[in-house]
Amino acid sequence: MNVRTFLPVITLCFFALSAAAQQALPDSSAYAQAVNGYNQALGEQAEFLNGPRYYILPAAVKGSPYFLGSPAFQPAVIRYNGTPYSNVPVLYDALNDAMVSSVRDVLYTFRTDKLTDVYLSGHHFIFLEAAKSLNLSPGYYDQLYGGSSEVVVKRSRSVVHRSGSQGEETLYDDRDDIYIKKGNTFISVSSKGSVLKVFKDKADQLKQYLSVNKINYRKEKEGAVAKLAAYYDNLSR
Repeated sequence: MNVRTFLPVITLCFFALSAAAQQALPDSSAYAQAVNGYNQALGEQAEFLNGPRYYILPAAVKGSPYFLGSPAFQPAVIRYNGTPYSNVPVLYDALNDAMVSSVRDVLYTFRTDKLTDVYLSGHHFIFLEAAKSLNLSPGYYDQLYGGSSEVVVKRSRSVVHRSGSQGEETLYDDRDDIYIKKGNTFISVSSKGSVLKVFKDKADQLKQYLSVNKINYRKEKEGAVAKLAAYYDNLSR
């Protein structure tokens, strides 16, 4: 198989699907066939198998440093150095903001200067560089909406030590911070009021949109912010 002849095809498939779906894994059969064929051609020679070694973090009495709550790898679609790969085992260490993979039971972290997209368990993580994110710290962000009023979530973990009955105990706290892009700045939002403040020029229409569509902000905060941003962009066209 000539790998180079495959590259333009799968690259086009990847970009088309990325534009169409922000959260879901690409599910086009043509895309899957092309990418799987490319993956099989490269096998363990894939260019992303060259990151620093990684070691699983210790368990805690409460919480987990990992995005999905356990150190279990999940199949993902990634884009590394502009090339898409499917069925790549990925684990997101939210404590250290590191995307991890494995080959032959050896764990390693992806290079952040090469890994730009990770479609993992229904989420689309993107890497924002300092120059692009402006007021955000560089790192992986869960992109909920990718339009002009882009919405991203920083999913982070922090470690807490406390004294227990059997000595010092370790806990992990979860934190999910939502940001909306307005112009060249990302603005932190935590309440419906703060979201409407970002979109204050069309706040009345957005309130009506929430009411008509029976969207409960408290119960589905992240989804509500993404929907409001998309609707705002639609109104602004």
